[in-house]
Amino acid sequence: MGAGLFGFLINPPIALYYMQGLNTTPVHGHAALFGVYGMLGISLMLFCLKGLTNYRIWKTHLLLFSFWAINIGLALMLLISLLPIGLIQTWASVEHGYWYARSTEFLQQRPIQTFHWLRIVGDTIFAVGIVALGWFILGLKTGWSLEKDYHHYKH
Repeated sequence: MGAGLFGFLINPPIALYYMQGLNTTPVHGHAALFGVYGMLGISLMLFCLKGLTNYRIWKTHLLLFSFWAINIGLALMLLISLLPIGLIQTWASVEHGYWYARSTEFLQQRPIQTFHWLRIVGDTIFAVGIVALGWFILGLKTGWSLEKDYHHYKH
């Protein structure tokens, strides 16, 4: 969704004229970069960690929670904060000019500030997901992320 949908939102020439550098750009950036590099990096890390745990079975409930928290947090960050601000800025850019959409006068309006503060919801859920992932990885070292009976899994 990040590279495709949000990339198409900001990259047609007419959109670039009115939107480039507004909050629609971070919508695309956050979604695309985390979707490509963040998830790929987490997947590669977990793949390598799986090879280092000597065929032991993982307790995956924290990973499941982490996956959903990270993705829901990112979606909320985009959909209840960055995207609405970007669309409001785009409208202001079309109506009054690009300079106005980026001005302090525009960005300090109450609705824009409310959307800025709403980002905390998504950021917090995202951060909880990252902490859960870290807790799971720490549990691989200490053993609480591993099943106790794993002999039937050995090859």
